[in-house]
Amino acid sequence: MKVTNTVQEYEIEQPSDRVRPIVLSLKKRKKRTRRYSKGLEEIQRMERHLTRSSQTLARSTEKGITTYRKLSSKSAKRKKDGAILDFIPNSGIAMSRSLREASSFPYELAQAMDTPQNRKRLRRQLRALSRSLRAWRW
Repeated sequence: MKVTNTVQEYEIEQPSDRVRPIVLSLKKRKKRTRRYSKGLEEIQRMERHLTRSSQTLARSTEKGITTYRKLSSKSAKRKKDGAILDFIPNSGIAMSRSLREASSFPYELAQAMDTPQNRKRLRRQLRALSRSLRAWRW
């Protein structure tokens, strides 16, 4: 590279026969669909939903305990018997954090249980209940 006054001049090398550019072709992969047996599809879908919701619950518990441990350690370093004195506020903050993380659990659980088979069973039970309630009508 030669530099003259304020103008910069660059020497460009010609590519040799051995040097070739690397070309990357990026293709989007198709998302694979899950495959199930005819009779077991609903059970497997429910299982996936239940494990996802239980993972949410476990993650929320872990975050709550981690929060409590950090706050307790901080209290213990700040003052004598600080972990014991600050137990109630620290556990309250940790519980709040845990509940915030677990707030989606009931919805995920309901989603897991909302299957065509369960809806059919519920309709059948409600019909039977309404028939038995007619007998009690005045």
